Amino acid sequence: MRSDVVLKVRDTARRACADVAAPVAIVMAASVFAFAVRPSIVRAETLAGTPILNTANLRYDLEGASRSVASNTVTLIVAERLDTRLVREGQGAVVVAPSPAAPTIVPFVLTNADNGTESFILETRLSSPAITLRGLAIDADGDGRYDPAVDTALVDATVPTLAPGRSITVFAILAGTAERPAADATLTVTARALTGSGAPGTAYAGLGDGGGDAVVGPTGASASVVVPLTSAIAGPALVKSQSVRATDGSQTAVRDSVITYTLEARFTDAVSGARIADPIPAGTAFVPGSLTLDGAPLSDAADDDAGRFDAAGGTAQGPGIAVALGQVAAASVHVVQFKAKIQ
Repeated sequence: MRSDVVLKVRDTARRACADVAAPVAIVMAASVFAFAVRPSIVRAETLAGTPILNTANLRYDLEGASRSVASNTVTLIVAERLDTRLVREGQGAVVVAPSPAAPTIVPFVLTNADNGTESFILETRLSSPAITLRGLAIDADGDGRYDPAVDTALVDATVPTLAPGRSITVFAILAGTAERPAADATLTVTARALTGSGAPGTAYAGLGDGGGDAVVGPTGASASVVVPLTSAIAGPALVKSQSVRATDGSQTAVRDSVITYTLEARFTDAVSGARIADPIPAGTAFVPGSLTLDGAPLSDAADDDAGRFDAAGGTAQGPGIAVALGQVAAASVHVVQFKAKIQ
């Protein structure tokens, strides 16, 4: 064979190998890249009452023809898991006024923590006979303040059906009697799934969504909160509470979550020159336009209305809000609210 022919054959073979190797290398690189960036699969929990159906198929050849036959269909219904979460909004002891004319409001957040729609029943217990429970109500407009004209009173202490993962705020409405309550009094609130509760794994046949079973989850489908109560001191009292809402709707205190601060000023006697001041906490920023007095908005500027936000920080405590109540009648309550965003 001529040398130029041999060289040509060898060169052609090298090019052919290169043409094959290049796509293989590209495919291998792409596979490695795809594996490196593939996101983890997050499986959402299937809702209670969802039917799961499965039918198999048998294929075979007979007398030169391809044939198939289906199996029977098996069906099951996803069970409803019963889980309850109850947390109190605010911290510390709650001051209960001795005057029935000024009820004390204690807010709670109730969550249906699992995969089915569920109603809940609330049980309350007071350790002092000097305090009475006037009732329970749902925060119908979601503003965090109890308004008897708007918020829905619970009938038989039963919370209407909540969708999976949904939360609502429930107000416990307390009133002191003429006798001052004991300093070590407590309010205990317990929420139970209406379908049933008990040891985790307890089953309620046919009582779940869609006619499936209901099974008690890890919380026992029951949650309790104990709130310490204390006597109202003579003269005015200022009670502060807080609630948190993250951008995803949860109550997690993370960056960009908004804290709503509620200041409830209670007066047993008439006073004059009443005013409230509150510094904006370190690590947060005031939310412009969030200042209110008794539900009415106040401007942030130092103008003719009762409130203002001092961004410069007129005291050593730094920036803060100030609200002038002025002349206050006896047996009255005034509520100031503002919001701050976690930085």
